[in-house]
Amino acid sequence: MHTLMHSYRNQLRESAVAAGISIPVSHIRTLKCISKIHNCSAKDIANKLSLDKSQVTRTLKELVNEGYVDKKRSPCNHRTQLLTLTQTGNELLNDLIALDQAAVQNMTQNLSQQQIEDFIRIAETMVSNLSPSGISNK
Repeated sequence: MHTLMHSYRNQLRESAVAAGISIPVSHIRTLKCISKIHNCSAKDIANKLSLDKSQVTRTLKELVNEGYVDKKRSPCNHRTQLLTLTQTGNELLNDLIALDQAAVQNMTQNLSQQQIEDFIRIAETMVSNLSPSGISNK
């Protein structure tokens, strides 16, 4: 598993560098969260990624300064800032998703659809087994 994840990450990193994209993985994960979570806040990202809120705040500050993310006050709770991707942020995320899809295509090129489905099912079960609610005290 370690070798697979390491190879996959290297493939993505090399593809990103070749495409002129230089952005840390934490920033990519944050962009993905913002695009998927409706009315996303820093707390939502921290919870989703199991990170400290201060770490997420530092990442968001960089993404805002780079023009990838906008913040606005929540109309429901003025202490909360809602996060959205800027047009530049959306374009970057779309480029990253295309690189990710190319890496997956490369990784699965000699596998049948059934093998891919079996792998996904097994991997999901393994992740579930390792989650706090999936660990049993035997």
